[in-house]
Amino acid sequence: MHWLELEGLKVPTRIGGHPALDFCNTWAGWGDRSDPRGEWLKTYDHLAVWAHHAELISLDDVRRLRRSAARDHEHAWRLLADARRLRTATHNAALDPSATHSLAIVTGQVRRSGAAIRLSAGANPSWSFPPDTGLDLPVLATAWSVGELLTRADLSRVKACPGDNCGWLFLDLSGRRTWCSMTSCGNRAKVSRYARRRRGGPR
Repeated sequence: MHWLELEGLKVPTRIGGHPALDFCNTWAGWGDRSDPRGEWLKTYDHLAVWAHHAELISLDDVRRLRRSAARDHEHAWRLLADARRLRTATHNAALDPSATHSLAIVTGQVRRSGAAIRLSAGANPSWSFPPDTGLDLPVLATAWSVGELLTRADLSRVKACPGDNCGWLFLDLSGRRTWCSMTSCGNRAKVSRYARRRRGGPR
């Protein structure tokens, strides 16, 4: 199954190998961006729950943010629109690092994220956002992850699934992976090839 239920909402399974790629995969069917059925980030609540699913924010954050979003619908919807724009820019830049317009969008969001994030003190310092960060948190945390992805030395290993109207992204670290999932796109391709052979058509 390509989705699971979390906090009462459906989110896509994580197959990308990196949170920023899983973020791109919250749109199903990059071959047809006009089909609203491809949208997993239907509401701000979906965005917040997905960010927790991707291990970018805590469950306590999700519940706090969902309560805040219920009180400030307009701000929540604006942030959802920002997230969707960042998603498209990330998808384009991951496949084409020379996509200047997409990189400019990513850069703007990463700068906002960098202005908010802090390095925690302690024996093992780590990057984190202040506990009182508002509704921006899922977008800020996701943007920071996108910045990390696009500066990886192995960015060239990002692939797009060739499945029919799929396009989900993943890191092919082995150099042998073709499909987002063998149980979905891979299996459908095998069934299609078998049907063509039975009909005597071209492979």
